[in-house]
Amino acid sequence: MKKAIIYLHGFNSASLDLDDNLLTNKEKLLVMQAFCLQKDVLFYTPNVDYRDFEGMVEDMLFQWNQYLDQGYDVVFMGSSMGGFASEYLAMKTGSKAIMINPAISPTELLPEFIGVAANYETGLPYSWSQENCEQYNEYEKELASSHQTIDRTIFLDMGDELLDSENTLSKYNEKANIVTYSGGSHSFEHIRQALPIIDQVLFN
Repeated sequence: MKKAIIYLHGFNSASLDLDDNLLTNKEKLLVMQAFCLQKDVLFYTPNVDYRDFEGMVEDMLFQWNQYLDQGYDVVFMGSSMGGFASEYLAMKTGSKAIMINPAISPTELLPEFIGVAANYETGLPYSWSQENCEQYNEYEKELASSHQTIDRTIFLDMGDELLDSENTLSKYNEKANIVTYSGGSHSFEHIRQALPIIDQVLFN
């Protein structure tokens, strides 16, 4: 069966520049693009807007259905907030999730960004409000109460300066295949080392 990865970037970030070209200055994207070309895996990297999580989920479910109709087996993959989104979409679809330094509680993490004025990657004007944060309550609760078995693989840089990797370990210790790397950062600096495991997730 053909394979596809839907890759979701982190909060207030981007995967594509203003001309819809892949941001290859980001090592995760550059390495994954080369890996997917080599393995003949479709690599879909949309820019998403976390101000409207419901709309984003609808868009990704539509894309997932499109790929399904084309004969693809889809894995959701994401970094930080994209990790949270990937987990949620995997729950909704029964797909696998690959979560990189995932945000595990957006309602706790995101209030510190209230008032952000521009997208970090594209420079486009952007604002983040308390209301934007509060929308995540229902999605966190839905994930917490779900009895759906989710096939999760989690990559953690233990040197993450933004999120507490130990908290993630504690939460998912018995619910996911967790791979940790000493040092690193929230950007995740071990994508090349993670490729053999990504390969297993896709093809096993």
